[in-house]
Amino acid sequence: MVFTDAGRKLVTLGIGSNVGLFIAAMGIGSGSGTVSVAQSELLAPRDKNIFTGSPNFTTTQKVTFQADFNSVEISGTTLTEFGLSETGSQTGFPGSMWQIERFGSLVFDGTNELQVVTTLHVL
Repeated sequence: MVFTDAGRKLVTLGIGSNVGLFIAAMGIGSGSGTVSVAQSELLAPRDKNIFTGSPNFTTTQKVTFQADFNSVEISGTTLTEFGLSETGSQTGFPGSMWQIERFGSLVFDGTNELQVVTTLHVL
């Protein structure tokens, strides 16, 4: 079976087009360790925000999401992970993570804000 370019484009649009049904929010956390495909949440969730603006589909087979976290939300936090999740309102998987990314420690002292931009590429 061949997964065609048209099929990839349709899947990409489906992932990001109906925000609230599919991917709708970005979570940040302070967990560490190896990400497992069976994980449904961040290891140590800190905060979760609905996306800022709309998903960006300007590149075929890619969708870009952006979330903003203000200095009050992340003050005194050392972040090491973020992930994309959906609300579960229609799918029956409340808050399930679709993607999780770990990174080196970022320390926030109350004077910083955070903007996370991530892109999913359907291959």
